[in-house]
Amino acid sequence: MTAEGKTTWLASFSHFITHGFMTLFPAVMVVIAGENSMSFFAIGVIANIGYFLYGVGAFPAGWLADKFGSKRVLTVGVIGMSAASMLVAASTGPLSFGVAYALLGAFASIHHPAGLSLIARRVTTNKGKALGLHGVLGNVGLFLTPLFAASCVLLFDSWRAAYLIYGLFGVCFSVMLYRARIPEEADLSLRGIMTCCGAAGRGRRPEEKGAVAGGAERGKTSYLPAALLLLFAGSVLSGYVFRGSLTFFPALMKQEVRFIANHDEPVVMAGYLTTAVLSLGLVGAWFGGWINDKVSRPEFVPAVIFLCIAPLLYLISRYSDEKLIAVSCLFSLIYYAWQPAQNYLIAKYTKKASHGIGFGFNFFLIFGLGSIATASGGYVSDDFGVDVFYRLMAWVAAAAAVTGFAVYLARRYRLRYCLALERED
Repeated sequence: MTAEGKTTWLASFSHFITHGFMTLFPAVMVVIAGENSMSFFAIGVIANIGYFLYGVGAFPAGWLADKFGSKRVLTVGVIGMSAASMLVAASTGPLSFGVAYALLGAFASIHHPAGLSLIARRVTTNKGKALGLHGVLGNVGLFLTPLFAASCVLLFDSWRAAYLIYGLFGVCFSVMLYRARIPEEADLSLRGIMTCCGAAGRGRRPEEKGAVAGGAERGKTSYLPAALLLLFAGSVLSGYVFRGSLTFFPALMKQEVRFIANHDEPVVMAGYLTTAVLSLGLVGAWFGGWINDKVSRPEFVPAVIFLCIAPLLYLISRYSDEKLIAVSCLFSLIYYAWQPAQNYLIAKYTKKASHGIGFGFNFFLIFGLGSIATASGGYVSDDFGVDVFYRLMAWVAAAAAVTGFAVYLARRYRLRYCLALERED
């Protein structure tokens, strides 16, 4: 296998396991809430903390990936997720569950900026295809995890078994990632990190220290693509749809599909059906990466995707039984093409040296700000029903479509800014 192939597969498998860790919760949410006598809103708030850290941690993780190396930081993330998952399994109540889940979200936040910057920097041939494979394996994690978690509930009569087994699986992969060698990528070692930190400290120029202290240094004029700002705005809207739809799909199926509601094991059946629906996202993720290597205007791809899914989300909110399942499958088939298409554009509009922080900020917006969908979705679902929450997401998707088309219109513009610290006389 070539070095670029190894890089793509390692980053993609890390994507698989990251989404696996973060998708265990929706599949067993009903069981956890019942065990602790909690409402959807209460359990949604606890999960919201973990999802928020999943997003907000991406920003510093991107900076760390730029500074210390993507592979190093990625390895730390997998090790941390594995340990946190086992802590979730050992939790004894809402408080310990919340703390452990927060740790899981924080470590999971590392993957996207570190893994995507690893591909963006080290893969030069068919980068869109590599990002597509990354998206495909992430979707494998998304659609297999509900099946796996539901099976654990059925076989072991415990949601904790899913977190424990996934944690052990993560430990095995972290060893594989630690031992892998990628050209131009530093490996994880305490000595290497300390050397890097020491070199950074010694490399600081004296005049920089004086400039900060004295405050008389004028900042350098910089430019930020206007299209990048609009891409970030679209990430917030898409993050809301992503987290909201993923978290409440099992609950929606349990509420609106009769053969699941009447089944002896409705949670298990809802998990199986959610798995089947999300599995179609594999096709969308592959297509979202492939198409970017083929089209001359990749800016249109995310816009067209949201133009399609807005009416689909509205129909999901109105349908039940077979019609609901059919439209949900179509939603999954189309929507999951968005992330590889978006990642391609983020790489296009950021400099190579800043890929980590660019992806970090992007996923802070997707998973951090987008995480409000869990709490708001829980509130709407408790008071009005899960179907009404999907109607709300239809409007959010429509706004994302408008923002996507604005990216193309703004592609030739850039924002000029100057950061300067000055002292008044």
